Amino acid sequence: MDAPRWTALLSGWQSGTGPLYTRLSGHLRGAVALGQLAPGEALPAERALGTLLGVSRSTVVAAYDELVAGGWIIRRRGSGTRVAAGVPRQARALELRSPVRVGAAGGDLDLTVAVPLLSDAQRAELSGAVAGAFTESLYHPLGLPELRAELAALYTREGLPTTPEQIVVTSGAQQAISLIAGALLRPGDAALLETPTYFGAIDVFRAAGATLRGVPVTAQGVLPDDFAAGARAHSPRLAFLTPTFQNPTGAVLPARARQRLAGTVAELGLPTIEDDTLIDLGFGEDAPPPRLACFAPDAPIFNVGSLSKLYWAGLRVGWLRLPGGEGARGLGRVVMQAKTLADFGGGLPTQHLALHLLRHLPRLRAERRAAVTPARDLLAGLLRTELPDWQFTLPQGGQFLWVELPTRSASSFIHGAARRGVRLFPGASMAVGDLPDAYLRLPFTLDPAQLPEAVGRLRAAWHEHQQRGERLA
Repeated sequence: MDAPRWTALLSGWQSGTGPLYTRLSGHLRGAVALGQLAPGEALPAERALGTLLGVSRSTVVAAYDELVAGGWIIRRRGSGTRVAAGVPRQARALELRSPVRVGAAGGDLDLTVAVPLLSDAQRAELSGAVAGAFTESLYHPLGLPELRAELAALYTREGLPTTPEQIVVTSGAQQAISLIAGALLRPGDAALLETPTYFGAIDVFRAAGATLRGVPVTAQGVLPDDFAAGARAHSPRLAFLTPTFQNPTGAVLPARARQRLAGTVAELGLPTIEDDTLIDLGFGEDAPPPRLACFAPDAPIFNVGSLSKLYWAGLRVGWLRLPGGEGARGLGRVVMQAKTLADFGGGLPTQHLALHLLRHLPRLRAERRAAVTPARDLLAGLLRTELPDWQFTLPQGGQFLWVELPTRSASSFIHGAARRGVRLFPGASMAVGDLPDAYLRLPFTLDPAQLPEAVGRLRAAWHEHQQRGERLA
């Protein structure tokens, strides 16, 4: 059984009223109706699913019985349990890795996503920064001209000469990644990604029909030789890299490794997305090494950025920098056309807010560092005290602790934590290929006042998980 996949598919199945078996059968019925489970697709064995969800086998049997009675699934000796062939056919829907149901219900503490918390002073600043948004009523499909110029100047100051014409403003970094993938990938193409990596990129590339190939992330990021070997073996049409504060591990690729990676990208002419969304989230005073694209300015490298992680996720302003090399300009035209087809431009108020914020970027970075560093240290200290057998390396930037549990059933633990009111995300869902089901990505962006309660709930859920494992052994 693909535990991370079924964990994502059955996220939130316990919500609602009535016996557990009816909630489970209703959730599975909904997955069939939405096209997430296709006719003829196999369902997990009762005992395996019960172990994953932390319920008895009889609960799963009762849920399956109800689905059989309704004609949704069939059971056959020797072939297991499958979705019935006669269920209504739906367009195939992905089991998204992205935890799209953002926002914890009731007293739940949500550790599936990382978003900055706005202070009262920041709210006041935003309220006073949009006056210029109401002086015109024009479409700007590629972004507000002043914002494009500000972003081009920012890249240029940081060692990557850029013109405003190379900037495309998007609705967050996710749209930027989606536009590039949609423009450059066709079903069956290979795509080369870090593993583990950002779940939103995995979903986008899967939706494009690409075959995903992974390059392992080490403590120093992706090894250049591994990347080059993967690129030559699989002939990918697109690659995705996060050299700075890698999501989820926090790794920072050294300058020498960036130079070698950039050389491979340039030599092969491999279109590559360089995800810069976490580049401003360092905890030290020293800047990270230059961007990958700085080492090969003419290579087909698309840089993607956003203000969602630095300042506020609700802003929904991201951007991409198109490669400037002569050979890559055709790729840029295709992506610009894709943006115009997707929409006629983002909201002017939010773009004016982004323009205001970018003009105060050093202050924003300092404020973010001052807010997040204590939260990182608090969460790390709590985990080392309350859950000392959980292993992690303290990152020098980003938003997450990448935690290894002494288990190979982290997905099962996630369901136990949900019963304790903590929402978690399975680290194995961020893998491209095989990754032990032993990891959690824990953000330290939760309100620091809630972190002790969150870790207390995790400790209680972990104790239950261990006891349950001993009973099953």
